[in-house]
Amino acid sequence: MFCVSADASVLERVLRQLDGVGSVVSCTDLTQLRAVLFPASGGSTPTVRRPTSSAGGPADRP
Repeated sequence: MFCVSADASVLERVLRQLDGVGSVVSCTDLTQLRAVLFPASGGSTPTVRRPTSSAGGPADRP
C-alpha cells in the first residue's frame, strides 16, 4: 500500500492504523513515489518509513 502526503501527521496516522496489516510505503509527494516505483539506475533508494508501534506485524523490506 502507498500513502502520499506532505503532512507528517497524516502519514503517522495511516501507519498507525495499518500497523500489522501489511507493508506501507509512505512518500511526501508524487515525485518521491515515482522514485520509489521507478528508481534511476545507479541512484540511491528512498527511505521506507515503518510504523513506530511495537506490535508484531510483518516486517517491511527496505
